[in-house]
Amino acid sequence: MRSVLVVFFVLLLSGKLGAQQNSSLSFEEYLEYVKANHPLVTQANNKESSGLAQLLKARGAFDPKLSYENDQKDFDGSQYYERSKGAIVVPAWYGLSLKAGFAQNQGLYLNNQDQLPDGGLYQAGIALDASDGLWINKRMATLKQAKLLVSQTQAERELLINSLIAEAASAYFDWLLAHDNYQVSDQFYVNALRRFEGVRQRALAGDLANIDTLESYTNVQQRLLERSEASLKLLSSRLEASNYLWEKNTVPLEILEGTHPAPIDGVALDQILGLTTAFLDADLIGAHPKISVLNAKLGISEYEGSLKAAALMPDIKLNFNLLQREVDDFIPINLDQNKANLAVKLPLFLRKERGELKLAKLKISDADMDLQFEKIKIKNKITENIQAQDLLFDQYGLSKNMVVNYEALLQGEQRKFNEGESALFVLISREQKLIEALRKRNTVENKFYKSKIGLYKALALVPE
Repeated sequence: MRSVLVVFFVLLLSGKLGAQQNSSLSFEEYLEYVKANHPLVTQANNKESSGLAQLLKARGAFDPKLSYENDQKDFDGSQYYERSKGAIVVPAWYGLSLKAGFAQNQGLYLNNQDQLPDGGLYQAGIALDASDGLWINKRMATLKQAKLLVSQTQAERELLINSLIAEAASAYFDWLLAHDNYQVSDQFYVNALRRFEGVRQRALAGDLANIDTLESYTNVQQRLLERSEASLKLLSSRLEASNYLWEKNTVPLEILEGTHPAPIDGVALDQILGLTTAFLDADLIGAHPKISVLNAKLGISEYEGSLKAAALMPDIKLNFNLLQREVDDFIPINLDQNKANLAVKLPLFLRKERGELKLAKLKISDADMDLQFEKIKIKNKITENIQAQDLLFDQYGLSKNMVVNYEALLQGEQRKFNEGESALFVLISREQKLIEALRKRNTVENKFYKSKIGLYKALALVPE
């Protein structure tokens, strides 16, 4: 009677745990959720936008500038002076600027140098500011660096999204492994229940010893414990996979209990991750986003070094303007009426400039070494994952054959036990070997999928 109550209780517990309606979530559907609304995708897009904003800011240094200035003084009913001038300056490359302006001064107490014709004076000319160098200057370097920064931030965006997809994919396949292992535990828990009932009936009929009933019941307890542990791992992995699922407006999603990951094969996984032809590309390393980032950093450092080298040259500032009473008088050009200014400055020892140049060269050297090291590192990582796939594919085939063999051994042992030619202990041991083989197969399959994810991350691919 006690055995019957135990069986009833265990069966009732089994029904309660397995009564939920199941639905599946494919890997492709899962990734679509990740790519659509995950906050890190938004942050990655913001990083790219920041690079474009820096480029816009750098281009602002070449924006034309319009200015107007008025300065006047009136005292005791007399106009001491009124000076007015307006100008437009158009910055160009190599420190050059094009200028045009108009000035008009009047008053009783103007300085002699401020005396202008009554109708005012027009001027047009150029300005050269070579204080940062003639062939390179801060304005030019900043713009070129900003263009490199756009390339850098675009590559960083790709790396962020790639890393996110790789982490999410790894979580999905951990969930798949936990689900497959739970299925194994659940299946053999049910088998243990059925065997227990069969052993109990045979013991009541005198065909088996009562001790076999206890051993079979202990096996049920063991299988129930294993299923409980597998259920806990399944819950944990499902919630971990849920961490990567979001709705719009950063609303987190959770995979519902009872939902299970859909099976997938290696070919379908390659297509989803874009691994079908990517690693056959001859220029794979050169197009790698990480290399693009380091190339951009190296280029930015090189422009900075050019600026430091230019600082060794004299600072030269030159202004030359043609002067005319009327705008129409500028043609033909009359160089006799002009206003010019030249300023030259050169530090005697240049210790500060030479020190900064040396530091810039060291920075360039470090950036170049980082680039060369990363190329080798990426190449080796790609090779590692490709070779791992080949080895794990062979291991997976071997583990599947082992499952088939252990299933055959278990079936044979079951027949012998039914005919009274084998012991329950041996049958349970055979079954345990099959369970271990099934879990090993699941683990190897998981490693095989993870190697593909590792290759995807090593290639730094970004899905469409």
